[in-house]
Amino acid sequence: MQIKIEHLDAENAWNHILDWYNLYQSSLKNFNRPYSMFAPEDPRMQEMFARPKLSNAQIKYYHDIFISEIYNQSDLTKRDHDLNTAVQMFQNMIETKIKPLLPAWNAKMPKTLTIECEYGRGAGYKSGNNATIMFRMSNDNRNDYRIYLLLSHEFVHILIGEQIIQKYNVPHDLKERIVDIIGQELFKKPVQPMFENSFANAYITPEVIRTDLDSAVKKMMADYTALKQAQTTKDR
Repeated sequence: MQIKIEHLDAENAWNHILDWYNLYQSSLKNFNRPYSMFAPEDPRMQEMFARPKLSNAQIKYYHDIFISEIYNQSDLTKRDHDLNTAVQMFQNMIETKIKPLLPAWNAKMPKTLTIECEYGRGAGYKSGNNATIMFRMSNDNRNDYRIYLLLSHEFVHILIGEQIIQKYNVPHDLKERIVDIIGQELFKKPVQPMFENSFANAYITPEVIRTDLDSAVKKMMADYTALKQAQTTKDR
């Protein structure tokens, strides 16, 4: 797998900010994600995310501010040293920890992985043969080891996203818990407290991570769906 690092230009950086705005308003704010994760550290961008809906005129207003007054490529290159060190650790982890488990996950390695440096804090991902980790690093103070953990977490999402998560229609909170359990087991990444008390805990064990993750998630979602249906019937 080839790994590439890219620093977004102004228009692409803006497009990603707008995409994160839409995802935040439609979904992520329901899981108590702060909108400061998805925008530059500028009060006008924070103001934009605080608005539940934007008109076309408002989108143009914030776009023009970002392009002319906020974007600076040095914001997206300032962590290159730590990122390059993290990528070296990340590549070693893939070879030693992930590749042996691909059959158990019904997964395959992407042909390429692009790490896109963009505004905000944290990360996201896009699955596929040409996969992407969107590293929101302008507001982020992680050291190289914590960046490595972040990349590894997102890469697990990429590997199981289409083959398992979409296949069984796993909701966001259970998806995050599955990846957290895998990350804690394989590379000692601390879990996200908001997802820790989860229905997934009884199903995603160290054994199934190494033997048959697909069947474990299938069983989990069958039981989860049955439970939700029983609750709905009871509430009627």
